[in-house]
Amino acid sequence: MSLGQATKPRWADRARSWGALIVTLALLAWVVRQIDPAEVIAMVAGGSIGWLGIAAGLMLLQIVLGALRWHRVSMQLELPMTRRHALEEYGFGVLLNQVLPGGMAGDGVRVWRHKRGHGTLGAPLRAALVDRVVGHWAHLLLTVLGLALWPVIHATAPPPGSVPIVALWCGIFALVWWKPLPGFRSLVEDTRTALRRGTDWVFHGFMSVALVLALLLSVACCALALGLPLGLGMFTAVPLVLLVMVVPVSVGGWGLREISAVVILTTLGWSTTESIALSASIGLTSLVGALPFIGVLGRSP
Repeated sequence: MSLGQATKPRWADRARSWGALIVTLALLAWVVRQIDPAEVIAMVAGGSIGWLGIAAGLMLLQIVLGALRWHRVSMQLELPMTRRHALEEYGFGVLLNQVLPGGMAGDGVRVWRHKRGHGTLGAPLRAALVDRVVGHWAHLLLTVLGLALWPVIHATAPPPGSVPIVALWCGIFALVWWKPLPGFRSLVEDTRTALRRGTDWVFHGFMSVALVLALLLSVACCALALGLPLGLGMFTAVPLVLLVMVVPVSVGGWGLREISAVVILTTLGWSTTESIALSASIGLTSLVGALPFIGVLGRSP
């Protein structure tokens, strides 16, 4: 069965959405028990509007870079679209990912809207998957570099369990790339098509690294807004904190990101309240940065 023919029954989609919502609420309930919510709210509300505004603007930059990457992948897979259309649809997808359960609902809507003129969902789905894979590679690479530099920058060992987890992710990516299972072969072939030339590697590499750096800068701006000492932890701790959001089991990464921040940032001497306040600021500025694309909701694809 091809990607274009494969469909999930409605009950499976509903179960996944409800599951993601339940996971998010359960994780946030655990988080709330660890802190004084009023203290976190006061800390975020008292943050610098200027720095938080820059963080939201950097989220908009991330959307632009991601849209250009998706546009390039789509063109390489012979799915033509204009850059403006790519920007609008990508931004709308990011916005939906922030507010809908599962963390990938926005990508699903983007694929569905992209199918217009292409007959089935198969080809647009492949383009979105390739775009995701390229982005995850860049994030994973930066995470590996951050872990390698951790002992030098912080004079301590990386957080317990982080090295095996990241090594497992690297192993999975390597295995899928070199010895793909039947269900992954078409994805690997499409990714190799998108990276078949040296100029393709340069373009996708530049866009992906720039996107991740924009993400790290937005987190740094959130830390500055709250008066928190992030420093070089922007390059070591933050990629590790955000890696957990690759797992699509919550709403917009809420809950997962907060627990990850507590586990990792407390090893740098942060309090639980500070860690969660930073994580909440990341989530809020990401949502604000994607809000301009709500206007796409009323337009036909």
